[in-house]
Amino acid sequence: MQKQNIKVGSTYIVKVSGTLARVRITREHVRGGWYGTNLATGREIRIRTAARLRSEVPPAQEISPDEARRIVDEIEF
Repeated sequence: MQKQNIKVGSTYIVKVSGTLARVRITREHVRGGWYGTNLATGREIRIRTAARLRSEVPPAQEISPDEARRIVDEIEF
């Protein structure tokens, strides 16, 4: 990724300690890079370069409460 493409508030796949994790970017760091929250652990991490970012995670598909109720009613338990 390139640093001009990074948006605060978006979620990205990031290489953290050798593994890939989903991280939501929370704010920029004053000396460059960003702070983000690891969604699996809840810990805050610093991302120094855009090279650690792999791709943006698409937002979850939102459905209305009525649509969710219809889906639940269709499931046979």
